[in-house]
Amino acid sequence: MLKDQVKMTKDLQKYRKKIDKIDKKLQKHLEKREILVKKIGKVKKENKIGTTDKAREKEILGKIKNAYVKKIFKSIIEISKETQR
Repeated sequence: MLKDQVKMTKDLQKYRKKIDKIDKKLQKHLEKREILVKKIGKVKKENKIGTTDKAREKEILGKIKNAYVKKIFKSIIEISKETQR
């Protein structure tokens, strides 16, 4: 029993380390994305364009087949629109 718990703990640590590496990359890319989102928001404000672009949202989400990833991107889009306001 104890041997199984040790293996499980090691497996969890291994997987979590992999997730941590991915999360670090995601964080850097999301920070870069935020900068671009703010620039887009500025252009939209200067040109009196609304923050919502349904065609663009459909284009982005249409390329994503994985439901997990699509759900995350829906959140990213909503947060991006909030940032642009």
